[in-house]
Amino acid sequence: MEGKKEKTFKFVIVGGGIAGVTCVEQLSSQFPSEDVALFTAGPLIKAVTNYKQVSRTMEEFDVEEKPSSVLEEKFPNLTVIHSAVKSLHTHSHCVETADGRVFGYKKLCICSGARPKLLTQENPNVLGIRDTDSAQ
Repeated sequence: MEGKKEKTFKFVIVGGGIAGVTCVEQLSSQFPSEDVALFTAGPLIKAVTNYKQVSRTMEEFDVEEKPSSVLEEKFPNLTVIHSAVKSLHTHSHCVETADGRVFGYKKLCICSGARPKLLTQENPNVLGIRDTDSAQ
């Protein structure tokens, strides 16, 4: 794997959902001189907008789907890679994408999301929807 790496990033984040995008925003702004990569399977990322602190323990916000270019314009140290991650090679600190590319990392954050909880697994008439991706 070592010889096949296209590039090595200080930080690699897997997942273009709210957790992954928030992680990217924090790392990119706190470490502006470090290379950050976001791996996302889809063309859109999920971003938090209209954030309000309602009380000490309660927050209110909206979630919007935006093109990943919005993040790249905001953070020059960010590279967005549009591909699902096929495998992780933890010993060699590499991620392999579904299209066969290999990238190195120093630090890795996996924000791959969750699956909807279904009332029953075997019923073909039950469909679990968690977000817009699972609805499609």
